[in-house]
Amino acid sequence: MGKYKRFLYILKAAIFISLFTSALYFENAKQQRLITLCLLFFVFLGVNTGKYFIKDKRRIYLMSFILETALIYLIEFNSRLLINYFFHSFYIIVLLEASLTLELTRGIILGTLIVLVSMVKYIYLIYYKFNLSNVSQMMFFFMINILILIVASFAQQNKQERDKKDVLYRELLDAHRKLKEYTDELNRLSVIEEKNKIARDIHDNLGHNMTALIMQLQMAEHYMKTGSGKSQEMLQDSIQTARDSLTSIREVVETLRGKETVISAEKAVRTLVDEFSQKTGAEINLNIHGAVINDVKAGTALYHILQESLTNSIRHGNASKIDVDLDYSGNSVSFSIKDNGSGSESIKEGFGMKGIRERADAFNGKVEFKSENGFNVKGILYLEDVDDKVTSC
Repeated sequence: MGKYKRFLYILKAAIFISLFTSALYFENAKQQRLITLCLLFFVFLGVNTGKYFIKDKRRIYLMSFILETALIYLIEFNSRLLINYFFHSFYIIVLLEASLTLELTRGIILGTLIVLVSMVKYIYLIYYKFNLSNVSQMMFFFMINILILIVASFAQQNKQERDKKDVLYRELLDAHRKLKEYTDELNRLSVIEEKNKIARDIHDNLGHNMTALIMQLQMAEHYMKTGSGKSQEMLQDSIQTARDSLTSIREVVETLRGKETVISAEKAVRTLVDEFSQKTGAEINLNIHGAVINDVKAGTALYHILQESLTNSIRHGNASKIDVDLDYSGNSVSFSIKDNGSGSESIKEGFGMKGIRERADAFNGKVEFKSENGFNVKGILYLEDVDDKVTSC
């Protein structure tokens, strides 16, 4: 594009030089007038060529056309002829360039000014030689200029509309690209979130049952060493726990397939507490206050929070007693799981505790871990649309 514009400027300069040379031939100018005409033309040519380097500066670019028009008028003014058509042709070229390169409104205004200035010499001609031929020449030249102005203005308007469409098209492409990037990122995050959910569910379910299984096997080993008949019973319970673990993994898979089994929140929690207490021998006191909210997602999150907390109390704290308090109030449920285990001098959140925090965050809730006379997990989940999801406790 730069080479094409450079070629047009060179061609335009060549045309101006040819017209000026032809005009001088008929002018028969000598000495002072010749020097004046050449000097004005070289200034005009310099201004016209200089526009190639200042097009990005709109105000200076506009002023250059006005200066060119004034220089053409001065060149004509120093002509010995009333109308030198070689000089007068400069107006047409400048008019065409201004109409095609300036903004539409500025191009029309400046084009009109150029047309009016170009008519001054014709007015002088008619004043001194009023006849049909001169009037016809003026009207013909005037109509040619007006026609050029109109055609160039329509061309410039069409160009501006096309440029606007190109800008809108590029913006649309950019918006489409950003939307695609956003969609891809959303899909990526959804996959990561789903992977994290699977990992949490497997960790909670399998870890919970494995802790109970280890406790049962240790108790069976103890009974075998003492010769107690309960060892066989404990082994049977261990087998059942292993089967329960397999069932839990299958439930996770079924959930991924969209076949999640829905049970009441209260029943799920009570079953969890009873089975874990039976398998581990720990004393677990469950207290539920308020009307239980049967929200599947909230119930599942609370279930896994309790599951992981109970598992940690036995596996890491060696607790023998655990107090579980659930308080349903309005659109929230508070929970507290406190044990009498060994606690921890410094709390470092592992995968399980991070899973508890993530589940609480999913419901705009919060959770805190404290190690005082055992270990305590305390937090709250905030729920929505609970009007039709409450049951009496």
